[in-house]
Amino acid sequence: MTDPSFQLLVQQLLTNGGPHLLVADENLRGAPLHLLPTDTTTIITNRYDLYDQAQSSGFNCYYNDFDFSVFDDNSFNQVLYRVSKEKSVAHHVINSSRRLLANNSTLVLSGAKNDGIKTYTDKAAHYFGTRATSEKQGSVYLAVIHHLSSSEQPLNDHDYHQLRPCISQTSPSNDQRLYSKPGLFGWDKVDMGSAFLAEHLSDFFTLFSHPPEHILDLGCGYGYLSVLAKQYVEANITATDNNAAAIAACSKNFTLAGIEGDVIAGDCAENINKKFDAVICNPPFHQGFNTDNRLTQRFVTSCHQHLKPGGKALFVVNQFVPLESCAENLFQVSSFGKNKRFKLVLLEKH
Repeated sequence: MTDPSFQLLVQQLLTNGGPHLLVADENLRGAPLHLLPTDTTTIITNRYDLYDQAQSSGFNCYYNDFDFSVFDDNSFNQVLYRVSKEKSVAHHVINSSRRLLANNSTLVLSGAKNDGIKTYTDKAAHYFGTRATSEKQGSVYLAVIHHLSSSEQPLNDHDYHQLRPCISQTSPSNDQRLYSKPGLFGWDKVDMGSAFLAEHLSDFFTLFSHPPEHILDLGCGYGYLSVLAKQYVEANITATDNNAAAIAACSKNFTLAGIEGDVIAGDCAENINKKFDAVICNPPFHQGFNTDNRLTQRFVTSCHQHLKPGGKALFVVNQFVPLESCAENLFQVSSFGKNKRFKLVLLEKH
């Protein structure tokens, strides 16, 4: 179902002349981009699936970690943004928009009340030296902020683009910190699911008659599982993720850990043709308490496509995710452990 906040952005864009810049993150996953005019709309996104969708639809599109330096000053008449879940990202986009907009052009924000749309609107208006107009349609809001000359200080984006060493490893033989940054889910801590899987990595690798030589980290984040796997086996590791911030952080950690392999941006490894002995995965299968079974099936199918015959995969998912039923027609499925919140599922390819 189309995000109603995106629908408001479309209405606003179609009533104003271009050029327009649409800032797209995970909130616009699956949005009908074809509703936008390709001749006046540029898209910047930190998600590879949206980049691929926009490219296929004929848009001028940039995939990066919201690096707006690719655009000149005063390049757009409108910047349109469905506000992000993370404050640092939203502040970074608002800060960047003031440079990108010509005088008297507009920043258009949309989102629900619990997204912080009212707060972001007030902050943007103050930073732009103007007042905002805001209207509610159903459960979401649309805010239009006119760009005037202003000397107000930018919003605190916590040095959004800066990779920083902030994740402690669990190995007593290695006290090196892993690099991460705002823009990643749980960017400044070890995800509890990943930590649970990491506790069982050594046991997982003992299931192989020979240590796996090629490993796929599917949905790698900043590369925590890959770095831990390197401590148990000497393997070539390929890590992939949809998110541009994850690719930047994981690449840095691969270099620091001396991992032989590749970090590849992609949507569920669709653009990777290589076959692997093992797959490790902590996927984004849920949003809140609602399970996205289509996404679950995509990860399972991708795993099957990328494993060699006889290969094995270890997934960690929340207890309520029906991974087993999605995988039983493709794999031999068994439990590999569980705690109060998570379960480990072992998939073996026939």
